[in-house]
Amino acid sequence: MIYWLIRFVNSYRQYIIFSILFLTSLLILSLNDSKEISSLRKASFIFYGLIDYIKSPLEDFIYLKTEFETLKKENTELTQQFLRLKDYEDERNELIELLKFEKANPIKLINARIILKSSDPARNKFIINKGRKDGVKLNATVFYSSGLIGYISDLTENYSVVYTINNLNVRISVKNARTDAMGILSWDGEKFKIYNVNKSADVKEGDIFITSEFSSLFPAGLPVAKVTYASQSKETLFYDITALPSCNLSDIKFCLVELTDLEKQKLNFLLNQGE
Repeated sequence: MIYWLIRFVNSYRQYIIFSILFLTSLLILSLNDSKEISSLRKASFIFYGLIDYIKSPLEDFIYLKTEFETLKKENTELTQQFLRLKDYEDERNELIELLKFEKANPIKLINARIILKSSDPARNKFIINKGRKDGVKLNATVFYSSGLIGYISDLTENYSVVYTINNLNVRISVKNARTDAMGILSWDGEKFKIYNVNKSADVKEGDIFITSEFSSLFPAGLPVAKVTYASQSKETLFYDITALPSCNLSDIKFCLVELTDLEKQKLNFLLNQGE
């Protein structure tokens, strides 16, 4: 009997549960007007009202937190897009300047992208994406529309190494574009210095120094540096001169490489040497 009852319950449990719930509902409806049911109903309303009162601020907090995270992510993505667009704009402006420079000069030049910059503050180098197959030669002069960058120190078929002027191994014979005062420019690891300029010469802040005719590495007339400090030292016969490069080496992304002999034709630099 018990076994049969268990099988019956297992077979028809859904109908049994439905019947129990249905009968319970009828019983509750029959007691709808009773004081106990009324009190229970009020207590239920109060309970659910309290739960809703507590739940609403929590849901609002969770919603606002989710919205904040979403907006934060969108803001980060928009900032990254803006920075990429700014980089593209900077590159576009650089290329326009280089194109203007190429058009203003009859000599054969090739523009190259700087794909790597050395992190060594004393021996700076660039690697560019042009090499022997593009016509680049060893010791070729590398510059920008505003001034000298360096020279090709090594190269492969597709890439070249540029020794920049802010390298301890590079010393350049220069002269004052305004007064022809001669000197030697070099990088001391922190700043550019111009040495051996006689105190009798006329040098002042803002003067542009260019490569001289005595430079063994670079052709004459290339802007190299602008004087930021010039003082006549009492202890020596020479000026104490500090300068900034004519070309902002830290910011540029492109450069020009000469493919012909610069000694034969003078470059027309897009640079106001009087500033």
